[in-house]
Parts: sequence; structure tokens; C-alpha cells
Amino acid sequence: MVAKSATSVLNLGVFGAAAAGAVVLASWPIAALGGVAYAALVASDVASPDFRRRALRRAGDLPLPRPKDLEDPALRDLVTQIHAAREDIAATLRETPQRVQRNLTTTIDSLEELQNHAAVLVTRARDLGIYLERVDLPQARQEAATLHQRAATSPDHDTAREYELAATAAAERATALVDIETGRERILANLTRIVATLRGVPPKIVRMRTLDDRASDSLTGDFDRELSRMNTDLRAFEQTLESLVEVSR
Repeated sequence: MVAKSATSVLNLGVFGAAAAGAVVLASWPIAALGGVAYAALVASDVASPDFRRRALRRAGDLPLPRPKDLEDPALRDLVTQIHAAREDIAATLRETPQRVQRNLTTTIDSLEELQNHAAVLVTRARDLGIYLERVDLPQARQEAATLHQRAATSPDHDTAREYELAATAAAERATALVDIETGRERILANLTRIVATLRGVPPKIVRMRTLDDRASDSLTGDFDRELSRMNTDLRAFEQTLESLVEVSR
């Protein structure tokens, strides 16, 4: 995010103009003044909530779906709660003094990443759910069992071998379906964790308002580390989901 601010057109323009002026006038103080102004603009950008939101909207980020666009009741309920929690956080931040907001820069960045993970997981859960509606897991298990039985009772060796190979393929399909079902349930569990985390943000911010700067810094640091660990867990989880999504396509 700092890199985006450092390379913005306006900020580089200020720095470049100062450098050019220094060369023409042979004045290093002008160059130094330009450097100070450039650093101030970068710092101002980083401290701006609007800039942080723009910087964190990376190419490929998914928007959080609207609840009405989701057919799965459990998923729709979780997304409704995430939207509500985001609105509560925004309202709490608007009421929070700048003194406290300055301590929340990293926290806000981590929350933006957390919400991006939520959008990815919701999309994955929706895709897996749509696929699972098209298949019949009990039937897949029964098919594998039936083929194993045919292999066991066939009097012809070659016929039994072919049935056994078919049974193995059917069992592998059933196992893949179980993995997909389990993966979707894990997504819902992770989304539930995200909801609980987001809902806990406003009271923590309000509590920071009552603390002195030192105590507020300590509390913010603990919360930032908690969010960082959670984002790391979710990044790893998303990678494990890639294979399941490929199977369901």
C-alpha cells in the first residue's frame, strides 16, 4: 500500500518538480524541501481510509455477493451477517476520534483483507453447493458397493477383474464427493469465524477510546496479530480449496 502511494502520479510529480527546480537553481535545500513534501503526501495517503480502500482493491478481488443472490439459506445468512458487521464497523469508525483511528491503520488493512477472504470463500461455497445439488452421494456409495459385490460373486476371473476396476473408480468418485462436501462445510465454519471476528471489532474499538495512548497501542497490537494469524490461516485454506473447485467444475 505504501508503494502505491509512493508511485502515485501526484506524489511523484511533487518530488520530480522539486528535483528539477534544485538542478536549475543549484539549490539542494529546494530538493530537500521537495523530499519532505513528497514524504508528507505519502504519509497522508497511507493515513487516508479512502486511499486504503482503493489500494486494497487489487485486480482479481471479488466483491462480497448480495444475500439475495444466494440460494443456499446457510450461506445467505452468513453473508447477511458479514454485511451487517461491516456496516457496524464503519459506523463505529466514524464516531471514533482521530487519535484512536491513527492507531488502527494496520487493523483496517487487515480487516479489508479479511473481507476479501470472505468474498472468496462465499464464492467457493456457492460453487461447491451448486455442484453437490447435481450429484447423489448415497447413490455413489451404493454403486461402488454393488460393483464390489459383482466382482466378488463373478465366476469368471476377467469379468471379476473388470468389475473390481469399475468398483474402484466408483469408490474414488464417492470419496471425492465426500471431500467436496467436507470442504464446503469447512468453508461455512471459516465464514462463521469471520462473522464472529468482525462482530467483535466495534466493541474493541469503543474500548480503545477509553484507554490512554500506551494502553490503546498495546491492545491494537494484540488485535493486529490476531487478524494477521487469521488471514494467514485463510490464505492457506483457500489454497487447499483450489483442487476441490477444479473437481466440481
